[in-house]
Amino acid sequence: MDILDRDTARQLYKHFRKYRDGIRNEPEMASVCLICASIHVVPKVDDTRMRECRNCNFAFYRYECGACGATIDGRDPQNPGCSVCGLRVCTCGVCGCPTGEAQ
Repeated sequence: MDILDRDTARQLYKHFRKYRDGIRNEPEMASVCLICASIHVVPKVDDTRMRECRNCNFAFYRYECGACGATIDGRDPQNPGCSVCGLRVCTCGVCGCPTGEAQ
C-alpha cells in the first residue's frame, strides 16, 4: 500500500472520526490513527492482528477474517468484540473463538 499524503489522511480522519461505520472497507485507514490523526500506524510487534500508532500508542484490531477474507477493524461498529474470546466479530458472524462462532 502506498503511503498516504497528509491531505488525504486528514480527509479520511475527519470522515471516519464522526462516522466509523465502513472503516473496515477503506484500506487506507489501516494507516490512520483515529485518536491523533497520525499516519504513522504500524503492525504491532507482539500481535499480528493489531496495529499501533507510533505517535500516541493507540492500538486497534485490523486483520483479515479467516472465514470469508473480509477486513475486520475494531474501530468499525460492524465488527463488535466477541463476548467469548475478545477478538472482533466479522460481518459474516465469525470470530477467533475455538468454535469459530461469535457468542
